[in-house]
Amino acid sequence: MDQTNSAPSSKRVSPLAIWIPIIMIMLGGVVFYNYLVTQSLKQPKEKDRPPYLGRLEKDLILTERSGKTVQLSQLKGKFIVAGYVYTRCPRGCAVVVSKMKKLYEEFGQDPRVQFLSFTVDPDDTPEILSDFATRFGIKGDNWWFVNGPKAEVRNYLTFQFKFAGVKEIPEAERMSPDDKYMHDMKVAIVDDKGHLRGHYDIANMDPEYETFWAAKVRKDLKYILSNSGEPK
Repeated sequence: MDQTNSAPSSKRVSPLAIWIPIIMIMLGGVVFYNYLVTQSLKQPKEKDRPPYLGRLEKDLILTERSGKTVQLSQLKGKFIVAGYVYTRCPRGCAVVVSKMKKLYEEFGQDPRVQFLSFTVDPDDTPEILSDFATRFGIKGDNWWFVNGPKAEVRNYLTFQFKFAGVKEIPEAERMSPDDKYMHDMKVAIVDDKGHLRGHYDIANMDPEYETFWAAKVRKDLKYILSNSGEPK
């Protein structure tokens, strides 16, 4: 029989030629999936991100307990923990400062963090503020105790820091002669971009709420310190 016109036999395809591309595709998929998972773990969780409540847009000139004239613009790029103080306050200022001091002991060694205590009393001189801070064992330049023109300070704290306004207590309603002012007992956190990120009722007299706010302020402060480069 003439073999010249018969069809050539088909070449057998090696199984490796089929499985190697499939295996490579599967490995690529696994690597890509692991990359996505890793990146998602690196991203801050949305639910943990403190809100943006506003921004410090203006400067303010103040007198610090050292007697030096300071400006809030000097703190540009700092993370700020701020609150009111009133050195003769019979209500709760001592508690606020004590709670802030605990935060200071935990975060004050970080050179990026600045603490601020604004007095509500125009009569709190630098000497009085210095003595007050000394009684609490507070040292260091990264905790300012400041005073300034009454209206300017109060307006700034109300409209920039968004604290509740200061109220002057009528004499008939005072607990003592020194009980002159009712003011916000919360502290505020400002991030390194000047954004107001939260208010914290750390001096709440209810133990359950006090525990909640103590944990909340630490959680949020750690978050913004760890994610200082996040866009806004």
